[in-house]
Order: sequence, then structure tokens, then C-alpha cells
Amino acid sequence: MPENFDACTSCGEQIIKGDICLRSSQDMEQIVVVRRNHGVEKKIPLNPKVCSKCGAVSFFVNNPDTLKINTSDKPVDPDFKEKPILESDF
Repeated sequence: MPENFDACTSCGEQIIKGDICLRSSQDMEQIVVVRRNHGVEKKIPLNPKVCSKCGAVSFFVNNPDTLKINTSDKPVDPDFKEKPILESDF
């Protein structure tokens, strides 16, 4: 079932409209979701939603498909090697 992005996930009231961003206080960089898999690092901005009634904050990404790793992605470390499969992995 698709989530209603205009309603609060806690109380169902309206989400505050406008451009709301997350930034770190130290370096003013935007907060991102990072996926590390197979030596590839994918970053995508994390967007907040703030409820106008209860103040609850939830997060979403605009396009989760950009986190999928595909054949054109190159490892960050060109010498990356897969870790061996261990018994504890099962």
C-alpha cells in the first residue's frame, strides 16, 4: 500500500509544506543514506517530513531505485575483494 506523503505517520494530520532539508551542524553537508555493497558506495539525499500538529519527523528518499547497484557502478576501492564466506554467515 503506498504511503500518503501529505499525512503524518503518527497522527494523520497534515505535513508542513515547503523545502525542509537536513544538514549536519559541523560542515553544513546534506545528510545522505549510504549503501555499501560489493565495494560500491551509493549516496542519496535523505528528506524529512514534519507534522504540523504533533511535530513527528519521518524520513524518505525521492527515488530508492538509485540505491540499486548495477553493472556500470565501480567499486570505491579498485583493489576490493569479496570477503570469504564463513560458517557464521549462515
